[in-house]
Amino acid sequence: MSDTDTDAGTGHAEGSESPTERAYTEWRCTNCGKSVPKHNPPCTRCGNMEFEQVRISEHDFDEEIRGPSNLELLRENWATAGASIVIVLVVVIAGLASAGVFVVSDPFGLGYRYGAVDAVAPNSDGTLTAAEFHGQVAGEYEETSLGWSGRTLELSYISEAGSNAALADELTQVAVWYAGYVEDGGDAERLQVTARVGDGRARIVVDSDDARAFAAGDITESEYRSRIFESDGS
Repeated sequence: MSDTDTDAGTGHAEGSESPTERAYTEWRCTNCGKSVPKHNPPCTRCGNMEFEQVRISEHDFDEEIRGPSNLELLRENWATAGASIVIVLVVVIAGLASAGVFVVSDPFGLGYRYGAVDAVAPNSDGTLTAAEFHGQVAGEYEETSLGWSGRTLELSYISEAGSNAALADELTQVAVWYAGYVEDGGDAERLQVTARVGDGRARIVVDSDDARAFAAGDITESEYRSRIFESDGS
């Protein structure tokens, strides 16, 4: 058996030309590599006078046009591919959490959370959690929902207030409960409240700094209320 391996079923050496394989010759400039069909110096690209004859087969052509595999492309662009995957996962997880499928608690170490907060009746341990705050609201109003959106707690409920004054009193009471949550260490930076009244909606945003100041007695309820209704609700 010869030292040269042959392809099974073909009888010709691996990497060599098949007897039926088509080929052609061309002339290449030894200086710049420009290819021309005939030996006709000087080179029109660089002016070199020396050319070498090269035989080009189908096998050589296939090697030139063969592109990198998907695996090779992934290896070369692993950083971009990895970042794209992370972005997609974050979007999917945030979407599922916002839909109430589950709660994602501070996934990036920046205080961001996503997902619904169930209503729980407050206990007497001296600490009002977000779930217990929701429980306070749910004990007074219908069809309540509370959820995290980043660093914001978003609350919604149905109001049966018969006047603007009554609605303002409701929203103030919710803000007072939120102040209790903040005083007990609640870390939501703000509370967005949407009261659904018939076909309309009323919305306020309560900042945690204002809630903390009210809970500490640094501002009166009248001042607290004034700051609440000065917000644009966004």
